[in-house]
Amino acid sequence: MTLPNKFSGIGLVIAILVLILIVGILFIGKPLISPPQQNSSFYVCPAGQNCQPGNGTTLSKENLSTAQKKLSTDLLQLTDSSYLPIGLTHDAMVIQMEQNHQLTHAAETGDTLVYVYIKTSDNADLNNINKSVWNVTNTDPANHLVVAWVDVNNLINLASLDSVQSIRSVILPMTQREKGL
Repeated sequence: MTLPNKFSGIGLVIAILVLILIVGILFIGKPLISPPQQNSSFYVCPAGQNCQPGNGTTLSKENLSTAQKKLSTDLLQLTDSSYLPIGLTHDAMVIQMEQNHQLTHAAETGDTLVYVYIKTSDNADLNNINKSVWNVTNTDPANHLVVAWVDVNNLINLASLDSVQSIRSVILPMTQREKGL
């Protein structure tokens, strides 16, 4: 008794997939498909690997300067590659932030600009902040927020201002189309 052609085609596909998996295990030493690892960060590393922090713990801000403490972790990592998790390169982080529309390059100068929320003190002199940013896109005086594009090389200087309480990257909403749904 023979099976109909559509079942033999499915069986052939399954057999090929199993064969590929077995060959992968034999030659690579590990399965081609592996379960997610614990302590994986949300970053995408080169070759699609998960990045993990070197010591498996979160970043300690105890040894940071006052200005560095005001930066969100991703901005701190953007300004100093030594804070990146193992497996994540500065270039990979820049590419990811570009894809998320958080980072761009100024056409005129080539400066690397990052899109940020700047939380200010109640009596902040916005002129000092405006001098330290590339372009202010919005302000929310009631909540003491400035939304701006800032040169990555100027983040620490901006954070060192007494009127700046914190700087966080802007995370734009993602639509269903961007998610591929």
